[in-house]
Amino acid sequence: MISTLQRSFKLRKEYTDASSDLRMNEYEVVARLYYLLNNLSEKQQIDLFRKFLNGSPANFLLKMAIDMSKEQRFIFMKHLEEMQPETEKKDRRKQARKDCLINVNFKIRGQKFNSYILDINSSGAFIETSELFTRGLKMILNFSSPEDRKPLNLIGEIVWSDPRGIGVKFHHLTQDHARILKAFSEKTEEVLEIAS
Repeated sequence: MISTLQRSFKLRKEYTDASSDLRMNEYEVVARLYYLLNNLSEKQQIDLFRKFLNGSPANFLLKMAIDMSKEQRFIFMKHLEEMQPETEKKDRRKQARKDCLINVNFKIRGQKFNSYILDINSSGAFIETSELFTRGLKMILNFSSPEDRKPLNLIGEIVWSDPRGIGVKFHHLTQDHARILKAFSEKTEEVLEIAS
């Protein structure tokens, strides 16, 4: 977060010199920030927010959610679910998917991408991405097995896309891949985090 701030707002030389302002205690800085932010118009606040986030509010909100307590994350998730349009609330799949947070690398038309699988079953997955893709594109996915962390290399096809991400259908699964994904998606435990 600090590196984003440093990239977004370069301090002028007079601010980086050892001055009395830099010796303000943390409370004074927070109080001053509160005062300054509240004196901005709503448009200025939104512009500042966008500049700070480099145009990616969803990533900031996800990072914020990760820092929340388990209960806060659950309440936040329920609130977001209520905000979804009715068409998005309807399940697009025949098989239920398992909520997860799995780091995934994928390649489409030779270009590499990195993101997270947010839900998965033995026939497909939802991948969070702000990139715009068209339906029907084929892809190669690489991620760690939710069960034993062994690498999985799968072929998929984008079956739907919206501003939140893409729905992917798996193709040509081996029996072993299908077994691993089915076993994981049928587990009843809470969301599993996997770092690949």
